[in-house]
Amino acid sequence: MAQTGPSRAWHINNLYNHQLRYLADLRLIAALAPTGTILEVGSAPCHMTALLKLSGYPMVGVDVNPDRVADLIRQLGLDVRRCDIERSALPFPDDAFGCVILCDTFEHLRIDPAFVLSEINRVLAPGATLVLTTPNVYSLPSLGRFLLGRSIADPFEQYGKLRNIGHMGHVREYSAREVVRFLEASGLAVQSIDFRCHANVRGWKGKALRMAYRLAPRRFRRDIVIVARKQRLGPRLLPLVPLAI
Repeated sequence: MAQTGPSRAWHINNLYNHQLRYLADLRLIAALAPTGTILEVGSAPCHMTALLKLSGYPMVGVDVNPDRVADLIRQLGLDVRRCDIERSALPFPDDAFGCVILCDTFEHLRIDPAFVLSEINRVLAPGATLVLTTPNVYSLPSLGRFLLGRSIADPFEQYGKLRNIGHMGHVREYSAREVVRFLEASGLAVQSIDFRCHANVRGWKGKALRMAYRLAPRRFRRDIVIVARKQRLGPRLLPLVPLAI
Protein backbone atom coordinates (compact mmCIF):
# COMPACT_ATOMS: atom_id res chain seq x y z
CA MET A 1 0.00 0.00 0.00
CA ALA A 2 1.44 3.33 -1.05
CA GLN A 3 -0.55 5.71 1.13
CA THR A 4 1.52 8.31 2.94
CA GLY A 5 1.02 10.73 5.82
CA PRO A 6 -2.22 10.80 7.85
CA SER A 7 -4.01 8.51 5.40
CA ARG A 8 -1.48 5.71 5.87
CA ALA A 9 -1.46 6.09 9.67
CA TRP A 10 -5.28 6.00 9.73
CA HIS A 11 -5.30 2.91 7.52
CA ILE A 12 -2.82 0.97 9.68
CA ASN A 13 -4.32 2.05 13.02
CA ASN A 14 -7.81 1.14 11.81
CA LEU A 15 -6.71 -2.34 10.78
CA TYR A 16 -4.98 -2.93 14.13
CA ASN A 17 -7.74 -1.50 16.31
CA HIS A 18 -10.65 -3.12 14.47
CA GLN A 19 -9.31 -6.52 13.47
CA LEU A 20 -11.43 -8.35 16.05
CA ARG A 21 -14.53 -6.43 14.97
CA TYR A 22 -13.86 -7.33 11.36
CA LEU A 23 -13.69 -11.02 12.25
CA ALA A 24 -16.93 -10.75 14.23
CA ASP A 25 -18.64 -9.00 11.30
CA LEU A 26 -17.45 -11.70 8.90
CA ARG A 27 -18.92 -14.40 11.16
CA LEU A 28 -22.21 -12.52 11.43
CA ILE A 29 -22.55 -12.09 7.67
CA ALA A 30 -21.67 -15.76 7.11
CA ALA A 31 -24.42 -16.74 9.56
CA LEU A 32 -26.95 -14.51 7.76
CA ALA A 33 -25.97 -16.13 4.43
CA PRO A 34 -27.15 -13.25 2.21
CA THR A 35 -27.93 -13.89 -1.43
CA GLY A 36 -26.92 -11.41 -4.09
CA THR A 37 -24.44 -8.57 -3.99
CA ILE A 38 -23.42 -6.93 -0.71
CA LEU A 39 -23.05 -3.15 -0.48
CA GLU A 40 -20.77 -1.55 2.10
CA VAL A 41 -21.79 2.04 2.84
CA GLY A 42 -18.84 4.08 4.10
CA SER A 43 -16.29 1.70 2.65
CA ALA A 44 -12.89 3.34 3.27
CA PRO A 45 -10.43 2.19 4.48
CA CYS A 46 -12.01 -0.72 2.56
CA HIS A 47 -10.87 -3.45 4.93
CA MET A 48 -14.31 -5.07 5.17
CA THR A 49 -14.96 -4.61 1.45
CA ALA A 50 -11.72 -6.44 0.74
CA LEU A 51 -12.25 -9.17 3.35
CA LEU A 52 -15.74 -9.94 2.10
CA LYS A 53 -14.60 -10.05 -1.51
CA LEU A 54 -11.71 -12.35 -0.58
CA SER A 55 -14.26 -14.52 1.26
CA GLY A 56 -16.16 -14.99 -1.99
CA TYR A 57 -18.99 -12.47 -1.67
CA PRO A 58 -19.88 -10.21 -4.61
CA MET A 59 -19.08 -6.76 -3.23
CA VAL A 60 -19.64 -3.09 -4.01
CA GLY A 61 -18.62 -0.20 -1.78
CA VAL A 62 -19.40 3.51 -1.66
CA ASP A 63 -17.28 6.16 -0.02
CA VAL A 64 -17.09 9.94 0.06
CA ASN A 65 -13.48 9.84 -1.25
CA PRO A 66 -12.22 6.46 -2.49
CA ASP A 67 -9.00 8.13 -3.71
CA ARG A 68 -7.72 7.98 -0.12
CA VAL A 69 -7.21 4.24 -0.57
CA ALA A 70 -6.89 4.12 -4.34
CA ASP A 71 -3.83 1.84 -4.21
CA LEU A 72 -5.62 -0.80 -2.14
CA ILE A 73 -8.70 -0.59 -4.36
CA ARG A 74 -6.56 -1.06 -7.47
CA GLN A 75 -4.40 -3.85 -6.06
CA LEU A 76 -7.37 -5.92 -4.92
CA GLY A 77 -9.66 -5.02 -7.82
CA LEU A 78 -12.36 -3.60 -5.55
CA ASP A 79 -15.48 -1.88 -6.86
CA VAL A 80 -15.83 1.25 -4.73
CA ARG A 81 -17.97 4.11 -6.07
CA ARG A 82 -17.66 7.75 -5.07
CA CYS A 83 -20.75 9.03 -3.23
CA ASP A 84 -21.35 11.57 -0.49
CA ILE A 85 -24.09 9.51 1.13
CA GLU A 86 -25.58 12.43 3.07
CA ARG A 87 -25.85 14.74 0.05
CA SER A 88 -26.52 12.39 -2.86
CA ALA A 89 -28.70 9.40 -3.62
CA LEU A 90 -26.90 6.07 -3.75
CA PRO A 91 -25.88 5.42 -7.40
CA PHE A 92 -27.84 2.19 -7.70
CA PRO A 93 -31.35 1.14 -8.78
CA ASP A 94 -34.10 0.10 -6.39
CA ASP A 95 -33.94 -3.39 -4.85
CA ALA A 96 -30.36 -3.94 -6.05
CA PHE A 97 -28.70 -5.60 -3.04
CA GLY A 98 -29.16 -8.71 -0.95
CA CYS A 99 -27.37 -7.14 2.03
CA VAL A 100 -26.06 -3.73 3.08
CA ILE A 101 -23.48 -3.20 5.80
CA LEU A 102 -23.23 0.10 7.64
CA CYS A 103 -20.48 -0.69 10.12
CA ASP A 104 -19.06 1.99 12.40
CA THR A 105 -20.34 4.69 10.04
CA PHE A 106 -23.66 5.83 11.53
CA GLU A 107 -21.87 7.82 14.26
CA HIS A 108 -19.96 9.79 11.58
CA LEU A 109 -23.08 11.13 9.86
CA ARG A 110 -23.39 14.85 10.47
CA ILE A 111 -26.14 16.09 8.14
CA ASP A 112 -29.06 13.68 7.76
CA PRO A 113 -28.94 10.05 8.99
CA ALA A 114 -32.62 9.61 8.04
CA PHE A 115 -31.81 10.29 4.37
CA VAL A 116 -28.97 7.74 4.43
CA LEU A 117 -31.23 5.04 5.85
CA SER A 118 -34.00 5.88 3.39
CA GLU A 119 -31.54 5.32 0.55
CA ILE A 120 -30.35 2.05 2.07
CA ASN A 121 -33.97 0.91 2.30
CA ARG A 122 -34.49 1.85 -1.35
CA VAL A 123 -31.55 -0.19 -2.69
CA LEU A 124 -32.22 -3.25 -0.50
CA ALA A 125 -34.18 -6.05 -2.11
CA PRO A 126 -37.47 -6.93 -0.36
CA GLY A 127 -36.66 -8.94 2.76
CA ALA A 128 -32.93 -8.26 2.42
CA THR A 129 -30.73 -7.49 5.41
CA LEU A 130 -29.01 -4.44 6.83
CA VAL A 131 -26.17 -4.99 9.31
CA LEU A 132 -25.52 -1.84 11.35
CA THR A 133 -22.86 -1.47 14.02
CA THR A 134 -22.16 1.70 15.96
CA PRO A 135 -20.58 2.68 19.31
CA ASN A 136 -22.88 2.51 22.30
CA VAL A 137 -23.32 5.83 24.08
CA TYR A 138 -24.01 3.87 27.29
CA SER A 139 -20.85 1.76 27.13
CA LEU A 140 -18.63 1.56 30.19
CA PRO A 141 -15.87 3.75 28.68
CA SER A 142 -18.41 6.40 27.65
CA LEU A 143 -20.03 6.42 31.08
CA GLY A 144 -16.59 6.62 32.69
CA ARG A 145 -15.63 9.67 30.63
CA PHE A 146 -18.95 11.31 31.49
CA LEU A 147 -18.41 10.75 35.22
CA LEU A 148 -14.93 12.28 34.92
CA GLY A 149 -16.41 15.37 33.30
CA ARG A 150 -15.01 14.60 29.86
CA SER A 151 -16.71 14.52 26.47
CA ILE A 152 -17.57 11.12 25.04
CA ALA A 153 -15.67 12.22 21.91
CA ASP A 154 -13.34 15.23 21.79
CA PRO A 155 -15.04 17.66 19.33
CA PHE A 156 -11.75 19.32 18.29
CA GLU A 157 -10.20 15.99 17.38
CA GLN A 158 -13.31 14.66 15.64
CA TYR A 159 -13.82 17.75 13.46
CA GLY A 160 -10.08 17.75 12.69
CA LYS A 161 -10.48 14.42 10.95
CA LEU A 162 -12.22 16.23 8.10
CA ARG A 163 -8.82 17.66 7.16
CA ASN A 164 -6.61 14.79 8.27
CA ILE A 165 -8.37 11.75 6.80
CA GLY A 166 -11.14 13.20 4.65
CA HIS A 167 -14.26 12.49 6.68
CA MET A 168 -15.86 13.62 9.91
CA GLY A 169 -15.06 11.81 13.14
CA HIS A 170 -17.78 10.83 15.62
CA VAL A 171 -20.54 13.42 15.50
CA ARG A 172 -22.38 11.67 18.30
CA GLU A 173 -22.92 8.21 19.72
CA TYR A 174 -26.36 6.66 20.11
CA SER A 175 -28.30 4.33 22.33
CA ALA A 176 -29.78 1.20 20.78
CA ARG A 177 -33.27 2.63 21.19
CA GLU A 178 -32.34 5.76 19.24
CA VAL A 179 -30.88 3.74 16.36
CA VAL A 180 -33.98 1.52 16.26
CA ARG A 181 -36.19 4.60 15.96
CA PHE A 182 -34.27 5.71 12.86
CA LEU A 183 -34.43 2.23 11.34
CA GLU A 184 -38.14 1.72 11.88
CA ALA A 185 -38.95 5.15 10.48
CA SER A 186 -37.09 4.21 7.29
CA GLY A 187 -39.17 1.05 6.78
CA LEU A 188 -36.71 -1.47 8.22
CA ALA A 189 -37.83 -4.10 10.74
CA VAL A 190 -35.31 -4.84 13.48
CA GLN A 191 -34.58 -8.57 13.74
CA SER A 192 -31.96 -8.56 16.49
CA ILE A 193 -30.04 -6.23 18.79
CA ASP A 194 -26.81 -7.28 20.46
CA PHE A 195 -23.97 -5.62 22.32
CA ARG A 196 -20.33 -6.63 22.08
CA CYS A 197 -16.86 -5.47 23.01
CA HIS A 198 -13.50 -6.03 21.38
CA ALA A 199 -11.24 -4.11 23.72
CA ASN A 200 -7.90 -3.98 21.92
CA VAL A 201 -6.20 -2.33 24.91
CA ARG A 202 -2.94 -3.64 26.31
CA GLY A 203 -1.60 -3.68 29.85
CA TRP A 204 -3.51 -3.30 33.08
CA LYS A 205 -6.09 -0.95 31.52
CA GLY A 206 -7.06 -3.60 29.00
CA LYS A 207 -7.31 -6.29 31.67
CA ALA A 208 -9.44 -4.07 33.89
CA LEU A 209 -11.74 -3.16 30.99
CA ARG A 210 -12.22 -6.77 29.93
CA MET A 211 -12.98 -7.76 33.52
CA ALA A 212 -15.51 -4.93 33.85
CA TYR A 213 -17.23 -6.04 30.63
CA ARG A 214 -17.53 -9.59 31.93
CA LEU A 215 -19.15 -8.39 35.16
CA ALA A 216 -21.46 -5.73 33.71
CA PRO A 217 -24.71 -6.40 31.80
CA ARG A 218 -24.29 -6.72 28.03
CA ARG A 219 -26.09 -3.43 27.39
CA PHE A 220 -23.00 -1.59 28.69
CA ARG A 221 -20.64 -3.08 26.10
CA ARG A 222 -18.85 -0.91 23.59
CA ASP A 223 -20.68 -1.66 20.36
CA ILE A 224 -24.30 -1.98 19.27
CA VAL A 225 -24.96 -4.61 16.59
CA ILE A 226 -28.33 -4.50 14.86
CA VAL A 227 -29.68 -6.73 12.10
CA ALA A 228 -32.72 -5.33 10.29
CA ARG A 229 -34.69 -6.42 7.24
CA LYS A 230 -36.49 -4.44 4.60
CA GLN A 231 -40.12 -4.70 5.58
CA ARG A 232 -41.67 -2.04 3.38
CA LEU A 233 -40.67 0.79 1.11
CA GLY A 234 -39.97 3.66 3.45
CA PRO A 235 -40.31 7.38 2.83
CA ARG A 236 -38.35 8.60 -0.20
CA LEU A 237 -36.45 11.49 1.33
CA LEU A 238 -34.51 14.14 -0.56
CA PRO A 239 -31.07 15.20 0.63
CA LEU A 240 -31.04 18.32 2.74
CA VAL A 241 -29.63 21.44 1.10
CA PRO A 242 -27.26 23.30 3.46
CA LEU A 243 -28.60 26.70 4.44
CA ALA A 244 -26.87 29.69 2.92
CA ILE A 245 -25.28 31.95 5.53
